Amino acid sequence: MASFFNGGFPSTSEKYFNSDRIHNQFRAISQGRTINPFHGDDRNNQDAELFYALAAPATIESFRVGGKDKRDHIPRRIAFAVSMSPAGNFQTVAEFAMPESAVARASYDFLIPAQRKISGRYLRVTLSPPPGKKYAQYRLSRFSALGRFDQPVELREDFSGIYRTYGSKDAASPANTAMVEQQKGTSYFPYLILHQNGSQMSGCYVYGASSGGGKLFLREISEVNGTFTGGVENNVFRFTRTYAGDGSQNRGAMALFPVAENITQGDYRLVGYLLVERDTEGKEGEGAFRVDLTRFSNTPAPCAVTGQKEKSADEVMAENLEKTGKVQLYGVNFDFDSDTLRPESGAVLDEVVKLARANPTWKFEIGGHTDSLGSAEYNRKLSERRAAAVARYLTGKGVDVARLQAKGYGASRPLVPEKDGNEAARAQNRRVELVKP
Repeated sequence: MASFFNGGFPSTSEKYFNSDRIHNQFRAISQGRTINPFHGDDRNNQDAELFYALAAPATIESFRVGGKDKRDHIPRRIAFAVSMSPAGNFQTVAEFAMPESAVARASYDFLIPAQRKISGRYLRVTLSPPPGKKYAQYRLSRFSALGRFDQPVELREDFSGIYRTYGSKDAASPANTAMVEQQKGTSYFPYLILHQNGSQMSGCYVYGASSGGGKLFLREISEVNGTFTGGVENNVFRFTRTYAGDGSQNRGAMALFPVAENITQGDYRLVGYLLVERDTEGKEGEGAFRVDLTRFSNTPAPCAVTGQKEKSADEVMAENLEKTGKVQLYGVNFDFDSDTLRPESGAVLDEVVKLARANPTWKFEIGGHTDSLGSAEYNRKLSERRAAAVARYLTGKGVDVARLQAKGYGASRPLVPEKDGNEAARAQNRRVELVKP
């Protein structure tokens, strides 16, 4: 549950972003890690706390903590509490005293069952420092909260807008090069423009002129550097990013804060994070391009050079099919462990209907893909049923059944390797794919 790719974020009632504690918490999630690092550095030898917001109320069944660190950096006690409100009334559901054996070897990995199973939207993680240290430095290298949402995550429909991005130009990664150093050699970061229609998302990142005066407002687009296509699931926008220069692609995700937090950085209000994964292994932290996002307009501009016509979502989909032969239909969502399409999926599939009508000679394979959780045979059958459900939707909208072929691949064709409980990889691998044979 406590994962960037499931719509979770550190939460805080603090007003200003430049607090060291808040800074560390948000930077941890800006790296997109499902193992959420939390660092404590307390000169008064007191407990440190991390507050975390889930995408929806959930019942946590267990917690997992682990890491490999200096012995004097390992906390001696960890406590987890849950609440429906960020303001308080947290109830402790699990406490764990680090055994001496873990401290002695400076490495640990423990599964901690919840002593009480209480529904909550917010987590509080409390770390107690090692005893006898005047200047205690202690950390929770990673933690996971394992359970299930009590209800389907309500679809967020407030992604549309124009965003300013803030990240590191110095990070040596292919994704960072593609999104920052392509900016005409300037010191400016890309503007991100997003259009949302239900679960269907499209957008672009652009280079353009802005007004000054302390706050930056996009007033003219001089070049569209790349496009985003994808959809929203679990409050997370999952996408494929295509660079306009050579057609190269990366995958990634964007999430907005689950609740309205008064987080400010100078003149800007932070609203979320964007993560573009590296090309090869899809690791969540290493080599990824990650940025803070501020939104200065809820009204998106057209994704086109000023004065030119914007391409529609189905036109962008057609271009990608011509170039790569397939597109990922993120935003086609199903009920948990089911082939029942969620209502919001229609927005994405209706674009496929437009695509089919605009290209009447094309035939399509609809590929269902799962992550690696579960047996291979079960996943294959589930993916077959899901692909068939998509085909039924399209034929119900008038697409000739002879143009469609539904196949289920289970977890046999992952986009990125799933290693070490990498929720980012699992999220990207759970997909419906449209293929042009």
